[in-house]
Amino acid sequence: MSTDSRAVKAEYFHGLAPGWDEKVGNNGARRDKLRRVFDMIGIRRGDRVLDVGCGSGVLLRFIEERTGPEGRILAMDPAAGMIDRAKELHREFGNIEYRVDFIEDAALPDGGFDVALCYAVLPHMDDIPRSLGVLFRSLAHGGLLYIFHPDDTRTLNEFHAGLNAPVKHDMLPEEAALRTLLDDAGFSVLRYIDEPGLNFVECRKGR
Repeated sequence: MSTDSRAVKAEYFHGLAPGWDEKVGNNGARRDKLRRVFDMIGIRRGDRVLDVGCGSGVLLRFIEERTGPEGRILAMDPAAGMIDRAKELHREFGNIEYRVDFIEDAALPDGGFDVALCYAVLPHMDDIPRSLGVLFRSLAHGGLLYIFHPDDTRTLNEFHAGLNAPVKHDMLPEEAALRTLLDDAGFSVLRYIDEPGLNFVECRKGR
């Protein structure tokens, strides 16, 4: 997809930022569900965590609870409005850095993170192989990558296809295709779950 198309999608999410949490249902029930998902995520105290496509920052409190103030968090999103909203909602945390950027273009330090999170963002990456390559390089050896969504693959893809929006063609790869993409990038898939209400993939850098 062209750079212009990426910009169109970034502008689309930028415009949705002010009412994003209400629009997508980031309410108490969704946060309770995310808390249960975080019980499966291996973030430790002091970890360096990359939150890719952070949106309004719905994951940031869960991350900071686990890293503690000594951990470091980089929250990245290509939509400036989303970053502005995340900053506004998480002013009390002093260990979060914010960046407006596309993951496939991001200049990240090699081995600079222990954990990378991609929540509800992989389908919106226009170059998934390149993005996974950046994530692989940015993780320390043995670092963990989590790709997860609040719906199973079929439900998520049907929802996107039904939108009259720039993201209507953004599809989450089926299991076999996603495993191949991750393997080609150098990741080992430790766990794959695709069930009603959750798609969850846990990967490790290295074999």
